[in-house]
Amino acid sequence: MKNPLTSRGRHDAAADGSSAAVDDLPLPGYDRLNVGQIIARLPRLSQVELTAVESYERTHADRVDVLNKLRYLRGPEPVVGYDALKPEEIVAGLRHADAPTLKRVREYERKFHRRDVVLRALTDARHAGLSAGVDDAQRA
Repeated sequence: MKNPLTSRGRHDAAADGSSAAVDDLPLPGYDRLNVGQIIARLPRLSQVELTAVESYERTHADRVDVLNKLRYLRGPEPVVGYDALKPEEIVAGLRHADAPTLKRVREYERKFHRRDVVLRALTDARHAGLSAGVDDAQRA
C-alpha cells in the first residue's frame, strides 16, 4: 500500500492560481457574504479552494481584509493533495513518514486544521522516532 505522505511531492498552491467564477467558488452565495462571514469560513477551505477565492476576490471586490486573511492562510501543503486526505489516511501515513515530513505536517496541521486525531498521531510518531533512535544507539 502506498503511503499518502511519502508518495507525493510538496505542493505550492499558488501555482494552481486561475481566474474563478462565482459559481465555482467553495462558498455558496459568496457575493452576498460580508467580510466577516467570508473570513470566518476561509479556514475550513483547502489550499486549492483558497486559491479560487483569492483569484475571484482580486478580480471583483478586492477587499483588503479578505486578501490579508487569504495571504495568512495560503501556503504549500506539506505533501501534494494533503487537504484531500481523510484524517485516518494521514494518521496511517505518519507511521512511516520521515522527520522533515512530520515537521511540515505538524506545522500545517497546527495552523490550519487542528485535528486532535492527527496531532496525537504526530506526537506518537515523534515519540516512536525518538525511541527508535535510542534503540539504535544502544545497539551500536
